Amino acid sequence: MNVVHGITVPDALDIVFEHRNKAYGAYQLRREYPAYLGRALGIGFLLICSALGLPMLLSAVSEAFPASESESVLVEIGPPPEIEKPVVPPPVVPPTPPPAARPTMIFVPPVVVVDNQVRDEPPHTQEELFNSNAEITTIDSDGDPEAPPTTEPNPSDFGPVIEYKPASQDETIHEPYAVQKMPSFGSGEKDLLEYLAKNITYPALARENNIQGVVVLSFVVDKEGNVKSVTPFQEIGGGCSKEAIRVVQSMPRWNPGEANGHPVNVRFVLPVRFKLN
Repeated sequence: MNVVHGITVPDALDIVFEHRNKAYGAYQLRREYPAYLGRALGIGFLLICSALGLPMLLSAVSEAFPASESESVLVEIGPPPEIEKPVVPPPVVPPTPPPAARPTMIFVPPVVVVDNQVRDEPPHTQEELFNSNAEITTIDSDGDPEAPPTTEPNPSDFGPVIEYKPASQDETIHEPYAVQKMPSFGSGEKDLLEYLAKNITYPALARENNIQGVVVLSFVVDKEGNVKSVTPFQEIGGGCSKEAIRVVQSMPRWNPGEANGHPVNVRFVLPVRFKLN
């Protein structure tokens, strides 16, 4: 509160906290804020003046007390520098002169060509090649006839005779899951069933004993479509297996199976049903 001519006049802080609890800390903090602010400004001003005057003070002290000239200076001495060894170049070996070359003559190996490409005359006749002291190569060149022969192969040596053998036949028997196309009979399953029904004769022993069931045969359809290695996989007796094997072995050629676009040998499993009417 402010006092004017002996009269107490409320200030803005009293007006704000009128009818409020002034014992609470907020009123006291705001009341003492100007004093704290003035104190902070004074301390800040003193710090700024100290920062500005400190260099001048240090300069004056250093001028008043100069350093002693006899003060020793420590110098760190490192290891001695490495001395590079001079690089000695390797001795120069004079190149070995190449041996004297013998004269050479062209030899043309025989080649089978069409008639219109046959040469009229070879570069050298057989007699010239035989009587000459020159080496037989693919070019004509001059040289020293007394020079030792070179180690180059004789161009007239055609090497060993190469016999070409036909590629070995692949006799691997592929399982049904390992091929892209299974063997087929005629135009398909219908032709196969019709062939079996037309050619199978019910065995008399099986008919007399009322034997019925399925005979399962396993056989191989080779790359040419021939049926081979017919064996019973499941039998019912009464001669049914023998009859089924006979009919399958007598079948005409099948359409062979394929793997990777090529005909291969494929194992085929065929069930043959025997049923009495």
